[in-house]
Amino acid sequence: MPDVWNSAFADLHPCFQQLQNVRCWQGWDNWPACGHLGGILPQGLCAQSGQPVCFLPQDDTLPFPELYYEERIFQHGIVATRPNWHDFFNSLIWGVYSHTKVMINALHAQDIRTQGKPRTPQRDALTILDESGVILVATRRELLQLVQGFSWETLFWQERAAWGKEIGCFIIGHAMLEKMLTPYVGVTAHALLLEVNSGFFDKPLAVQQAQIDRMVANALSTSRLLEPDYLTPLPILGVPGWWDNDMLAFYQNSTYFRPKRRDRKVSIITE
Repeated sequence: MPDVWNSAFADLHPCFQQLQNVRCWQGWDNWPACGHLGGILPQGLCAQSGQPVCFLPQDDTLPFPELYYEERIFQHGIVATRPNWHDFFNSLIWGVYSHTKVMINALHAQDIRTQGKPRTPQRDALTILDESGVILVATRRELLQLVQGFSWETLFWQERAAWGKEIGCFIIGHAMLEKMLTPYVGVTAHALLLEVNSGFFDKPLAVQQAQIDRMVANALSTSRLLEPDYLTPLPILGVPGWWDNDMLAFYQNSTYFRPKRRDRKVSIITE
C-alpha cells in the first residue's frame, strides 16, 4: 500500500485486531506524531543501556546522525521514526512486544561492539524476526511439529478447528504487518514456535501477548536465534480466516505451500 495515511486500516484484515491494545490512531487525519506514539510504550521502558525509549522523527533534527539505527536506540533510547506504514507498525510493535524489541536491540548492539558493523548471522536472524517474524503459539506440541515438517494441509485444513483454541499466529514483524495491508498469495512469514500450557487461549489478548513477549525475549537472551535457520518459513495466508482459504484446493497449491526440502535448526520454545 502507498504511504498514504488511512485511519481505518485496522478494518482491512483480521490480523490487525492483534493491535487493539495499542489502538492510538483514532481521530488522526495524518500519521500520528512521535510524541503521541510514545504514549503506547509501557511506563519506564528503557533500552538495555538504561536509556528511556522514545520515538523521534527521522529528519534533519534527529540527534546523533553518525550512529547506526540500532546503536542510537541502545545508547540513547531513540527510535528514529518516519511518517510511513513501516515505521508506524514498528512503533506499535514496540508497544505490544516491548521486552522482545529491547532484547533484539541489545543483541544487535552487542554484535556491533564485538564483531563490527558488517552483519553477523545472528543479526541477520534478528532482522528477519523483527521485520517478517511471527510467533506460532500452541498448546499441543504436535501442531508445532506439523510446522517443522511443512505439513501444511494437515496444519491448516485437517486441524482447522484447533485455530484460535489450541494454536494461534501472532505477528511480531512490522514489515509483515505492512504487507498485510495488501496481502497476496505468496506472502511468507518466518516463525518462532512456542509451546504453552492449556488455557492460554482463554486468556485476554493482552495477557497472551505479555506471555509471548516474556518467552521470546528470554529465548533470544539464551541464544535461541543464532542464525536465520532457527526460523521456519510460514505461508501466513494459510491461517484460517486470514484469506479466502475455506477450500482444500487452496492448500494444495504447492507453489505457495511448499514441501520441506531441507532440515533447519528450528526448535520448540517452552516456558
